[in-house]
Amino acid sequence: MFNLGGLRSLFQQEEKTDSIRQVYVFNRYPEGVKLQTFADNAIKTSKYTLLNFIPKNLYEQFKRIANFYFLCVVVIMLCIETPIGPGTTMMPLIIVVTISLCKQGYEDYQRHRADNEVNQRRVSVIRNGTLQQTASRNIKVGDVVKIECEEEFPCDMILLSSSDDEGNCFITTANLDGETNLKILTCPDETKNLVTVQELYGLDASIECEPPNVDLYRFQGRIVFATDTSLDNISAMKSLGSTNLLLRGATLKNTKFVYGVPVYTGKDTKMALNQAQAQYKLPSIEWKMNMYILFFCFVVVALATLLTIIEFFWEVECDKNALYRTKVTFSHSIGGFLNDFFSFIVLFNYVIPISLYVTVEAVKFISSYYVKWDLDMYHAESDTPAKANTSDLNEELGQIQYIFSDKTGTLTENELVFRKCSVGGVKFASVEGVMVEENSEIAVDLANQSVKMPPPQVKDFLISMSLCHSVFTTEQQGNLTYEASSPDERALVEAAAQFGVRFMFSSRNSRKIKVEGRLDRYEFLHVLPFDNNRKRMSIILRDPDGKILLLCKGAESSVLDICDSGCVDVTRQHVDDYAAEGLRTLVFATREISPEDYETVDKLMVECQNAINDREAKEQEAFTTVEDRLCCIGATGVEDRLQDGVYETISALKEGGVKLWVLTGDKMETAVNISQSCNHFTSSMKLHFLTARRDGESCRDTLESLHRQLEGAAPRERSQTYGLVVDGTSLSTSFESCPELFLKTALLCTAVLCCRLSPLQKAKVVRMVKEHKSNPVTLAIGDGANDVSMILEANVGVGIFGKEGGQAVRACDFAIARFRYLRNLMFVHGHYFYRRIATVVFYFFYKNVVFVGPGICFLFMNGYSPQTIYSELQLIGFNLMFSALPIISYGLFEQHLPPTLLYEKPALYKESANSNLLALKYFVSWMSLAVWNCFVIFIFSFSLFYDAGGFNKKQLVGGLWCYGTLAYSSVILVINLMIALKTRFWVWFTHLTIWGTLIAYIVISYMYALWTNPNILWVHESNNSSFVFNFLFTSPIVYSTLLIVAILCILPPVLIMLLQHHIYPREVDKFRCEEWKHAPPPSSCCSCHVTAISQWLGLSRVSDNAVVKGNDHVSSRVQSPEEDSARDVSYRRLGDKPGYGSISSGTV
Repeated sequence: MFNLGGLRSLFQQEEKTDSIRQVYVFNRYPEGVKLQTFADNAIKTSKYTLLNFIPKNLYEQFKRIANFYFLCVVVIMLCIETPIGPGTTMMPLIIVVTISLCKQGYEDYQRHRADNEVNQRRVSVIRNGTLQQTASRNIKVGDVVKIECEEEFPCDMILLSSSDDEGNCFITTANLDGETNLKILTCPDETKNLVTVQELYGLDASIECEPPNVDLYRFQGRIVFATDTSLDNISAMKSLGSTNLLLRGATLKNTKFVYGVPVYTGKDTKMALNQAQAQYKLPSIEWKMNMYILFFCFVVVALATLLTIIEFFWEVECDKNALYRTKVTFSHSIGGFLNDFFSFIVLFNYVIPISLYVTVEAVKFISSYYVKWDLDMYHAESDTPAKANTSDLNEELGQIQYIFSDKTGTLTENELVFRKCSVGGVKFASVEGVMVEENSEIAVDLANQSVKMPPPQVKDFLISMSLCHSVFTTEQQGNLTYEASSPDERALVEAAAQFGVRFMFSSRNSRKIKVEGRLDRYEFLHVLPFDNNRKRMSIILRDPDGKILLLCKGAESSVLDICDSGCVDVTRQHVDDYAAEGLRTLVFATREISPEDYETVDKLMVECQNAINDREAKEQEAFTTVEDRLCCIGATGVEDRLQDGVYETISALKEGGVKLWVLTGDKMETAVNISQSCNHFTSSMKLHFLTARRDGESCRDTLESLHRQLEGAAPRERSQTYGLVVDGTSLSTSFESCPELFLKTALLCTAVLCCRLSPLQKAKVVRMVKEHKSNPVTLAIGDGANDVSMILEANVGVGIFGKEGGQAVRACDFAIARFRYLRNLMFVHGHYFYRRIATVVFYFFYKNVVFVGPGICFLFMNGYSPQTIYSELQLIGFNLMFSALPIISYGLFEQHLPPTLLYEKPALYKESANSNLLALKYFVSWMSLAVWNCFVIFIFSFSLFYDAGGFNKKQLVGGLWCYGTLAYSSVILVINLMIALKTRFWVWFTHLTIWGTLIAYIVISYMYALWTNPNILWVHESNNSSFVFNFLFTSPIVYSTLLIVAILCILPPVLIMLLQHHIYPREVDKFRCEEWKHAPPPSSCCSCHVTAISQWLGLSRVSDNAVVKGNDHVSSRVQSPEEDSARDVSYRRLGDKPGYGSISSGTV
């Protein structure tokens, strides 16, 4: 035993103890130690409480520009005497805010329910020497908790003991990172035998660990054992790492029970901290919407100021007998000036669409389900549909300019098969399951291949393969299976077993392998785990003969450099040969450690493992010292084949104008071979290499030369394409010395391959391109945890359901099962999303300008008096009833081109993405059309009543409300005809919303007039808004006027469309004309659209036959016979699930 003070002196380089969390088991604080306060174990994912829900939600809603603007208008209307009642603006604002409030409230209610379910879950805790049941929320740091098989861990706990004799337990972390494979955790030797309540209650110990952090795979701490409750006399100390930490959300498997001490609870758990790291990506469309709204705010203020000034001078200087004026009552005071100014603000406030945000959110939210419903992106083999984790970025999929892709598991299957190895400078290959020397004449005995032993010189190499790994074994139905987090390690262990060296068992102290029927036991001493900095792992063990060996494996760039013996040069050449064949390579090395050297190594390893702060830095220093002067023994080559459809998908992306950058951690030769195989690099492409550049000046010179060559060659050789290959070392040098030059050079290339990259470097590359002055829209796609950084960094992140866990899928915006589905996601869904939303946004501004325009024109005829021409019903109903549904229908169902054409003609994506549909020129075009419509409506509506005699058969003269109602009716007719003109794909819901809106307008207007004044049926007046509608529409000239107005308003866009189609056709027009010649009847597509929405709303079900029939008509890609068979089965299965059925990429 030794004193605690002496122990602490061993770690003088550590930080102050206030950065260390001190946990006392059973909360037995020594005398004089102040009680600590930690977070309770209650989980809270909800945003609101009953007290703060309304104020907090309202604050968030009024941070939006449009909502805040209308709030200011309502305040103005309440403070001054305005021509419009405050209810006309207040009621739509209340409805819009209430809809959002109810939506947010319901979502938060669901979060409260989920939180309560977790917090009230019953768990077993040792208190007062007995095992008691309590709610999960009552767990405290320092308690000892018992968890049984198949139960989730309620907090982050240090494993003390388990039902396993070796002190191990198995868990799955699918809720944390998506990995479904088993992981093995161990408990300290001092506590592994404490399996009863009485034994555990007698434990006197404390735990020191780092503060809470988000890293799921990192934990640094130590447990100190004492002989009494005072904790003054230390009996032992054990370092703790990630293999001792049971994470909240993980599930106990294949183990009856475990006991653990909570160290992080509630909001301090790693799961909670990771949930708090959600990153919001601002869609480009929202930013542009805000800019246009700010523009209209400026226009409203400027127009109000101008008209107020004009009104002032007009009343002072002009004729006192002007229209509608009998006496000048204008006050020359500032108060009168401000009153008129704010009256104009109120009058013009309808130019800003109050329901724009709500409508766009609703359209995007419902449209996001199209991704899940698309059977062309459903992977039948794994029963995996595509998924949209967010609806905010739908339209970004239609604007992608750069794709950053991982290689392994994204372009390839990540199903590794051992093919070749190099041992002692000699190449060997696996032929029919037998290890033979490459290119040898040895015949293979196929009848007895399972028991064939490899050549003697290969046996020692296979022993290294079967020992140096992190694989562990499980037994299922009497069969030994291997569990591994890395497909590479599992492939190598399985290969060694196939060739006669079988890994049998692993415990914390030993590993057993079977060689030629003999079971050999190796004492396990230390492990130096793999990390992205070293790119290698090592283990130290004692063989059956008592020799201490260090076995190391890793990338050739990290292992061969620390080898000073063995066939280093030959192995390096063989590794290059394997990489050129597209094989993934690993190099193995070894060193025998003398007993004297091992004492030093053991002391060094224990010292750094017992550190808490800066443990990683100390471990790196120790690992570098231990992994030195190795002997190279050989290398392996495993095959990872390309996914189906990758070649065709990359070819289509190029045709669609999308540049692909492959970012991988693999060896350069392997990555280049894969890039050539998948058409990332073509045979005609000229490749440039920037590799092994450690000096900034040399790197700059190379880039400058390459940049001049690319810029100079572009005008002369327009058909020549260029590719750039960069390694991680040169990339780091470029970032430090010449980042702008590197970016300019890389952007001139058609394809870029970056190899030997760390996850952080991947994210830096994405950020560098994303922040270029051209503001390109970027997409990152990957399948593993090392891809999460770049997925979060890109404008759009796509995860692939792969074999490296689900970290990428959980962090992404969209998830798909295979890389080939990216073509459907972008070219079909993204294309539709982008065009629909762009039209929805501009149409909102267009219709509101048309609505306000006739009132602004009337101001020049009424002496600039701030007088409205619309009734309160008309003001309230315009955005809420008479113009809302048609544009929603357009945003959900419009297809300007068939999905099959979009899928097969990638050039259409290029034209759409490069056109920037929300650009200023399109905004000016829509506003010009709106201004033209305003003038047409004003001129014809006003001239009908200006100085007119008898208007109808009663010889009554029309007044202000007649003009306003006729103008309003013209507006409703024109804007609905305009969206009908823009619609190219008609379903019955489209007909219902457009023509139903026009009919509803007539019916509601009559009902409102009848409700406000029952005398309308026999009394005819033109100066009362209640009688206007009946009075107005009894005259035939009104219908003639509406017809002329409608024709003149839609004539310009019709003429422009004809000119585009026949004189200046775009690519989309050419394809559309060609498609019209062969277009099938749209009835089946129409039913698919609406049936899918109905099923999602729970209003209908679709039969299996209807599903298959609908998809046969609209399938957007050619299927193989095997896929057709699998998909037929999957259709029937999906048809039984809510949310699936008839929708496919051909119908959304």
